[in-house]
Amino acid sequence: MTATKSAFISYSWDDDTHKSWVRALAERLVANGVHVHLDQWDVQPGDSLTLFMDRNLPTADFVLVVTTPSYATKSLSRAGGVGYEAQIIT
Repeated sequence: MTATKSAFISYSWDDDTHKSWVRALAERLVANGVHVHLDQWDVQPGDSLTLFMDRNLPTADFVLVVTTPSYATKSLSRAGGVGYEAQIIT
């Protein structure tokens, strides 16, 4: 039997529709046996987003990057959570 693989989803919080799409993707992955690290269900109010990224990005088997123009801008300028994730990913 193969070990469960894990995936970290990196995305920008463009709007509620985009966030819902990312969550639906994560739910489909979970339904297919992938352990998903997703801020929407792993980070509670008051928790540190940077700690979540520091702990889960390096240990994930896969990193899924959902790119949008906003994601690209934030990643290239190293702004916000996306910028921080980009630093860890590279």
